[in-house]
Amino acid sequence: MVAIETPNIEVVSQANRNYIAYFEKRLGHIPNLFLFMMYSEHAFDTYYHFQGRKNSLTLREREVVSLVMAQCNGSLYCLSAHTMIAKLNGFSDNEIMQLRHGMAGFDPKLDALARLVKAMTENRGNHIASELDFFFGMGYTEEHLMDLLQTMGENYISNLLTKTLQVPIDFPLAPELD
Repeated sequence: MVAIETPNIEVVSQANRNYIAYFEKRLGHIPNLFLFMMYSEHAFDTYYHFQGRKNSLTLREREVVSLVMAQCNGSLYCLSAHTMIAKLNGFSDNEIMQLRHGMAGFDPKLDALARLVKAMTENRGNHIASELDFFFGMGYTEEHLMDLLQTMGENYISNLLTKTLQVPIDFPLAPELD
């Protein structure tokens, strides 16, 4: 298999170097996922703006999506990153494990979301009628569904990229699923 190394600053465009400086100033480092996207002059900029778009889902709801998808898609990099982010958004270790199983017994609305994301990811959008009914029954709207689908697309990109390129994990390693 061809190994793709983490890019160094000499191979990225000036626009991407500006992003590197921004993240180093703001976070103290730039996540490896972002660095790998910078092999393309356009990929990271597109991803960054897509990720920062307006969204009817809350930050916590988007973390539910990220955790469920990373688990279903087997992306340890994304699981590790989103376990840390979920904790910053107030989820406990136990709640994170539940979400990784595709459920949220601690919150009925998040449970509907997690179950729908798991069903859509595992079944590729087929045979999800009961999960959709539960989702809408918990107060989600068609707008939420459209934003959910885009959020899932964003997560699929990062899940696939980190697995395909074997991006080195630069977050605390997520624990194995119990």
